[in-house]
This record gives sequence, structure tokens and C-alpha cells, in this order.
Amino acid sequence: MTVHMEDVYREYKALMFSLAYRMTGSVTEAEDIVQDTFLALAGTDIQDIHHVKSYLCKAVTNRSLDLLKSARWKREQYVGEWLPEPMVDASATNDPLHTVIADESVSYGLLVLLENLSPPERAVYVLRTALDYEYSEIAAMLEKTEAGCRKLFSRAGQKLKEAGSGYQGAAPQSNRSTRLVEQLMHAISKSDAKALIGLLTNDSVLVSDGGGKVKAAIRPIFSDERIAAFWLGVWPRWASHATVQIRSINGQDGVLVFSEGKLKMILQITVNEEEDRIKHVYMMVNPDKLAHLQK
Repeated sequence: MTVHMEDVYREYKALMFSLAYRMTGSVTEAEDIVQDTFLALAGTDIQDIHHVKSYLCKAVTNRSLDLLKSARWKREQYVGEWLPEPMVDASATNDPLHTVIADESVSYGLLVLLENLSPPERAVYVLRTALDYEYSEIAAMLEKTEAGCRKLFSRAGQKLKEAGSGYQGAAPQSNRSTRLVEQLMHAISKSDAKALIGLLTNDSVLVSDGGGKVKAAIRPIFSDERIAAFWLGVWPRWASHATVQIRSINGQDGVLVFSEGKLKMILQITVNEEEDRIKHVYMMVNPDKLAHLQK
């Protein structure tokens, strides 16, 4: 049966984007990787490829690995904390790829945790958990031994467990997060320090990413009281001109903050389920990482 490039592109584009996004944590870089992969595929005889999906997964994974290795110097010179680029649901962006990410529940909390892994650990973990590949298949893609891939997966799991401390699982926590996000924004808007502290765990952490482009906390802010003090100091500057929307971001509710018609901030949280309180607050204000969401 003859295989047509248009059919392959239509069938696998979203899956390849999802893979590249999980690997890099960047929407723009994932889009470039997918485009380059399909351009390279167009230059081959597609009829000679027996397993197109595996071929594409291998190509996207390897391009992602090359990018992660070459980008390390960027991360080391990055101003402040580096956070992944958030994905807002399709109703906000009219981009069907955003629907794919939301449907597959690519949790923002998990993307943050994945930054603790080495590129090979990340590749094995993503291929195994997101695409459900067998170790033998992953080994063939990465040109490693099956035993080596098992060790990388085990090491990745241990690192995620240690880094997660209090973060329950990879899937978005939609019911709890919706209520807590609403209460968080109400407390912030009312400058209610007591209510804010009551929503946060004692060891909660706020991480903001300004990338040196706009004002943001250079280092993480630890503890409920310090995070509350931060918001009470920052939000009054936004209150008079900001418009707030609660939208689905990476599969769970978060906050979009607009000013003068432009998206200026995205807030995401993770929940400590045992305490039913907010464990992490992620604040994206880097305009470069919000650019793909601007209307």
C-alpha cells in the first residue's frame, strides 16, 4: 500500500509535537523540532520505512536530545529560575495542538519535575510513560542496551520522587486545583494575608520566571508567610489595570493575567492532596515564553 506524506503528517503531527514538548518543555522548540523532522522525512523515500511511527519518534527524540544537550549553556546563563512554557486550552488559542496537550494531561507540575532529569533519563521516561514503548523498542531508538534503559528509567523515577516531595502524581488535579485557584485569586485580590496563608502548605514554594526580561523573583520564595508577603507587595501594582481569567492550562485550571489586551502572566499550582493545600505556585512572566499564546 502506498503511503502518502500528507497522510503521515496529518496522523502523526500532534503526537510528535506532544513528544517534543514533553522532552523540551518548550512550545516553540517543539514546533521547530516537529517541522524539521517532517522536512527531513520529505527528503526520504517514505515507502522504504516499515514503521513510520517509530521512525518519527526516534527522529523527534534524537533532535530533542541534541537540543537539550546544546541548550545546557543557555540554562546555566539564564537569569533566575527556568520554567517550561505553559499550554493553554484550545478555546483560548484556537490551536488544535493545545487540545492534544490538554486531553493528554501533560501536567505542568510534571514538566517542572522533568527538568531534574538528564536528557537520556528524560527520553526513556517520556517514551515509556507517555508513549508506552517497551524497553526493547526504546533501546533501539536510543541505541542503548535494554538493561541500560531500565536503569535510566529507575533512576528517573527516583529523581522525580525526591524532587516531587509532596506532589502527588503526574496527572492534573482538576477538582482541587479549580477551587484552590479561585480561592487563591480571591485572597490575592483582597490582600487577605490570613486567607492566603491558609491556602498554602507551610513549606510551599513560589517559582517565578522572568528570564531577565521583566521583573521577577530571581530565586524561589519559600514558606506560606513569605509567599503571602510577596503577593501583598506585588499585586497592588497589577490590580488597577489587570484582567484575570481562569482557564485550563496543561490540563488543569490556572490563571491568565492580561494588561492592555496582552497576556502578561500565567499562574499554575500543584496541590498537596494530604493537606488539600497549595504546594507550588508557578509564575510565568517571561514575555518570550508567553509569545505563542498572544492573540
